[in-house]
Amino acid sequence: MISDIQNLLLIKYLRNELTEAETAAVLRWLEESEENMEFLFGLKEAYQLSKWNELKGRSEASNGWEDMQERIVKAEENEEDEKPVWRMKWIRYSAAAVVLLLAGFFVRDMLVVEKPSFNSIETASGQQSMLTLNDGTKIKLNENSRLIYPTAFNEKNRDVSLRGEAYFEVAHNPDQPFLVNIGAYTVKVLGTKFNVDAYPDQVYIYTSLKEGKIQIIDHSEESKILSELEPGTRFSYNRRTGEYFVNSIDKDQIADWVNGQVIIKRQTLEEVVRRLEEKYGYTIELRNNHIAHLTYNITIDKEPIEEILGNIHFITPQVKFSIDKKDKKVILR
Repeated sequence: MISDIQNLLLIKYLRNELTEAETAAVLRWLEESEENMEFLFGLKEAYQLSKWNELKGRSEASNGWEDMQERIVKAEENEEDEKPVWRMKWIRYSAAAVVLLLAGFFVRDMLVVEKPSFNSIETASGQQSMLTLNDGTKIKLNENSRLIYPTAFNEKNRDVSLRGEAYFEVAHNPDQPFLVNIGAYTVKVLGTKFNVDAYPDQVYIYTSLKEGKIQIIDHSEESKILSELEPGTRFSYNRRTGEYFVNSIDKDQIADWVNGQVIIKRQTLEEVVRRLEEKYGYTIELRNNHIAHLTYNITIDKEPIEEILGNIHFITPQVKFSIDKKDKKVILR
């Protein structure tokens, strides 16, 4: 812990009013601990990098500062052989500390750099999770997903990172955008409802907007906007090529998994396979390219996967399947 020193002593030091005993007390404080030295190093940085001119003017202590500088120079000349060099340096830094104190700042608080602390939440297969952030934003995390978020948002940002899928209901704040970093790009919103599907093993990742407006920001170039979405649209991004496009979708399909349903409308068998893999945790191999582009309208709730596959076969008899429940594998022919 940084030890205390009376502010009055520092003020008198600045004014060159210290007695010999008080001067010795200030020097002892500087030598008392490494933390005191580190504290003064921080003050040096505050003096060099920030608002020295402003603080100097506000402190109305410029004359005292000049006197202090002269005193330090004389002390170094007269006592060079008697005192360690580092002691004179600490005296020089302490002068900056006094100016900050006179300016009405709690200098120790200024030097405490608050390192943001982060929480993470992760879901396993078949597991979902709901959380509310301190700004009122609600997030539903789908299975096999991970969200990293600050313990508390500050006045500068509302940033989270996502791997997997999540549905966001972002609390509106026009002065503080909400940012979702998914690696390939960043989703920027002020307050809205949207879904992000960004599992790491997918070639395509998707952001779908249910309400409001969102911007898709290039991850490597913050000022570059890739797209602005309207409600009922989906942004699709190819991780391998960097290509992307926007298409219209049924808003009822967005985040249907939140209510335990999967609503499939006019989607190809290839797309159906991906949705089934997400919901049931099976590996599905599509071995017949001729059936990959068959389209389906299906609502999946709590049916077992074999029932869904049976319905697909009933609708399109050319699609045949075999299922291995032990290894959780399906082959479509």
